[in-house]
This record gives sequence, C-alpha cells and structure tokens, in this order.
Amino acid sequence: MPAGGALFSGFRVLGLFSNHLPHALRYHQKHREFYVVTAVGRCFHTYNVKKLGIVAVSNSLSEDISCLVADRMLVFAASGCDISAFARNKEEVRRYSGHKQEVRLLLPLGDQLISVDAGGDAIIWDVGSGEVYLRLQFDPVTFEPSALCHPSTYLNKVLLGSSQGALQLWNIKTSKLLYSFSGWGAAITALQQSPAVDVVGVGTATGRIIIHNIRLDETLMSFMQDWGPISSLAFRSDGVPVVAAASPQGHVALWDLERRQLTAQLRHAHSTAVAAATFLHGEPLLITNGADNAIKVWIFDQEGGGARLLRSRQGHSAPPTTISHHGNDGKNILSAGQDGTLQSFSTVHERFSKSLGHGSINKKKEQKKKKGLAYQELRLPAITTFASAVARQSDWDGIVACHSGRLAATTWNYQRCTMGAHHLRPPGAHGNKAAATAVDVTSCGNFVLIGLSSGRVDLYNLQSGLHRGCYGDGGAAHRGAVRGVCVDGLNQLTLTAGSDSLLKIWRFRSKKQEAELQLGTAPASMLLHRESGMLALALDDFMIIVVDTATRRVVRKFHGHGGKINDMVRPSMLTGLNRK
Repeated sequence: MPAGGALFSGFRVLGLFSNHLPHALRYHQKHREFYVVTAVGRCFHTYNVKKLGIVAVSNSLSEDISCLVADRMLVFAASGCDISAFARNKEEVRRYSGHKQEVRLLLPLGDQLISVDAGGDAIIWDVGSGEVYLRLQFDPVTFEPSALCHPSTYLNKVLLGSSQGALQLWNIKTSKLLYSFSGWGAAITALQQSPAVDVVGVGTATGRIIIHNIRLDETLMSFMQDWGPISSLAFRSDGVPVVAAASPQGHVALWDLERRQLTAQLRHAHSTAVAAATFLHGEPLLITNGADNAIKVWIFDQEGGGARLLRSRQGHSAPPTTISHHGNDGKNILSAGQDGTLQSFSTVHERFSKSLGHGSINKKKEQKKKKGLAYQELRLPAITTFASAVARQSDWDGIVACHSGRLAATTWNYQRCTMGAHHLRPPGAHGNKAAATAVDVTSCGNFVLIGLSSGRVDLYNLQSGLHRGCYGDGGAAHRGAVRGVCVDGLNQLTLTAGSDSLLKIWRFRSKKQEAELQLGTAPASMLLHRESGMLALALDDFMIIVVDTATRRVVRKFHGHGGKINDMVRPSMLTGLNRK
C-alpha cells in the first residue's frame, strides 16, 4: 500500500479480491475446511471456501507478488528475486534469497520448495532451514521452464514443461534428468496431475489439451478449443471423469474423458482471462479466479454435467470512475467503475460488501441472452456519476445513475442489489442526442434532478418515475452542458451550474430563477453541504470556490491544484466557515 502524503496515509484497501495470478488452495485438517489464497498486489488474502469470507490479510512485501503457492502449513509468495514463507496466513517466518531474476514458478514438494526464475535458474530449497539443496540451470534458448508438476507417487520427481514445447522429468534428489518428452510442437502453459497414476494433463499455447501417460510416453487422448492458450487445467476427483480447461477469454470448457467430447461450457465465467481453475478434492466444486478482480465457486449439480455459480466475491475489474458514501454513518461506500458495475464496499467488514451488478438496457432481453443475443449488446455503458439517498430506500429505488453518452438515467435499489424499474428521460426526447451529465437526489428520497449536456434540468418523482417539470425558459436552464445540480436539505432551493460559467439558484417547487452568479470560469463539478448551506465548486482552472447559498456570495477561494480536480467530499469543517 502506498505510504501516502503528509496529511493522509493508507489504512485499508477496499474492493480488492484477486489479480491475474493463479490462486492457491489449502486444506486445514484441524478445521476440516478448504481455504483459497489470492494475491492482491504486495499482500495476499485468505478466504474460506464455505462462505468466501475473508479469514486473514497477510503482511505486505516490498514488491508485488509474482507467484503464489501453498502447502499444508505455509503460504509461499515470490516477490522480485526473493521468496517469503508465511505462517497463519499472515506472518512472514522465513525468506529465501538466491535468485538473480524475478521468480516465475513455485512448487512445494514435501519438505522442499522448487522455484524457477525468468533466467531459467531452478533452485530446490529446504523449507525448514532455508538452505539451497540443489541448483539446476536451464538454457532459456533451448528449454525455458513454463510449468511445473509433481507426478503423483513419483518420489522426488518433478515434471517441467517448457516454452519450446518439450517436457523433462527430473529426480531432484539425485539431480538427474530421467526422461525427455519431445512435446507437441507448442509451448506448454499448464501441467496438472490427473486422478489416475502416471497420467497428467498438458495444456498448450495453441489451445490443445493432451492427456498423456508419462510412464509409457503415450498420448491417451487430446482435445482442441478455440479460445486461445490453456491458462489452467483441473480434474474432478469425485468420481466424475471430467477435466476443466480455462482460457484467456474468460471461458471454461468441461471435457468428458470417457466420451472424449465437450460436455459443458462456462461462458463468460470471468470478464478477463481465467488465472486458475481448481476442483476441491472429492467435491463437485470448482474455484476460479481472474484478473477481473473476482473469485467464484461453481457447483456441478445441473443436468448434462453443467455448473452454476454458487457464490462469489468480486469488485471492479476496471478503475472506479466515482465513489461516494451511502448514508451519513460512513459505513458503506458506493463505487461506479469503468467496467460498468455499481458496487458497495463496507468500511466495517468485507462480508457486508455487495455488488449491485451491471446495468442492462432491457431486463427481459437480458434474460434471453442465452438464446443467441450478443452478451455485450445488452449492457449499459459505464456510470459517469450517481447520487443516492437512504430515507426511502426500503420503499423504492434510492440510487440514480448517469451513463456515458446516454440520455436516460437509471435507478438502482440498494437493498435488493439490483438495477431499478425506471429509465428516466424527459418527455418527447425521441431522437435527442443529449446525454445525462449531472444528478442529485433530494434528502427526503422522493425526487431526483437530472442535468443534460444540452443545458436542460429535469425533475422526476423517484417512486413513480414520472416527469415533474423542468427548469428554465424554453426547457433549458443553461446555454451549455450542465456540470452540476443539487437541492438543499429542505427542498426549497435548486442550484445548477453549467459550462456557461453560471451558477443559478431556483425555487425548487415553482422552478423560478431567484439568483445568478457569474463564476468567471466554467465549473467541473460542485458539491453542497446541506447542513451549512455551503456550496463548493471545482473550476476548470483548478481552483475551488465556496459559495454561501444564504448570502449568494463567494466566501472562500482555494488555489494550489495543478491538474483537474476529480472529486470532492463533504467534510464537517465546512460547517465552521464564517459567513462574512
């Protein structure tokens, strides 16, 4: 976590669950429970599989984690050229230093740990003492290790796959190369032991899956999928002969090893590449994680061998565009991201965080997406700004959002965690190319104001979604795009700011203009502190001014920013500003 500046320092990270690195799976014999470990930057999180509740957050390392594995007792995390061993999912108890380049692969094997760096240097460590047991040097030109696997029942043996396509079986105790496999003419991207002894699964960069007997050097069967390289392989161990193959496109294919055919697909399991897929031992559960900041557990209880999503933990898969506290208690933060989702993150505990999902153009069409409709065509563009109120959220929708380049604003229900029933657009707007640019919900939760890029400001009833009028003569409150709208705490005044560098004050109910203030520079955004009546405006010249809505005068000016002001919050200190 960044150290922060002179005023603020980082305390907690919200909304991070997984990155592009494969997860690690552990089984705690005393607790009789599975745990999944995911890397998030310089630390890792541990979740129980039963509820996907967070159990522990590790201490931070000096660099980002590049590889993560776990055994029965410890979690091993590589960062840079060093490897750290963590006990109790949190405390670093030992560090292994000896590599000269970044560590790419790790494999725990009994009391030993195998690590391979980007330069082809492989080191076998003694886990207890931290000493180097053996070194193996591979020439990256002829054999660059790209995958590791320990064949079951093969004592002190490790199977290495290479980017050149060849495989090698080594005895790490005697430092001898036992056998070389010629390969299949493509880079090896995944190696996985199957439930059958002597049989391993091999994934290649061409999308080919090979089930190979390494004792006889004989290919038993092979499959081909068109989604690019195989990013991960997993075999079911509950008696069902199925192998799962993950892809960089976010899909997971399920292959029947008896019928030798595709039995099911998990399309769009993740919005980005699937980092890893792992079956729980003896259970019909598949765990996947990906760079879309998501961990998902799938259960195989569908007819035909299909799976459904059982539980998940996910945050934004793209940077957030705007965030805001939901309510006045500071316990929940609403966040809209470039991925088009709306999330709620709890500052109290991770288990209270939830996702409100991705907006859709038509819910009925969304339900038919499995019948051939394009998946992305149903989704709304990213949310640019939103407003919320908690007063009536148990009765009707309490969140309203504006979407990039879209005229209609959408409503959302916080308690049901879904998109609401209304698409708010002005009457007679057919063919209107304007877009919603500003929004504010009244403190009572009954009304919402929406400003458009055409200069129009409209009032709607949140319960019914009906249009209740607009501000300004001729249906335009400003001569340019509306940059901000807000209503005071008593629903007496409406304040609007536009790209025409004007701040206008209106009567809320009669919609008549009361005052107009020339700002000199167009505002980028504005924020009203309802308790004090102080209005803060961030201008395009990187200055912030504070306007007293009672006296209609500028009472403060703040200089110092050298770039665009992205956001502002409602600090309690605004109540202490003197009205002079």
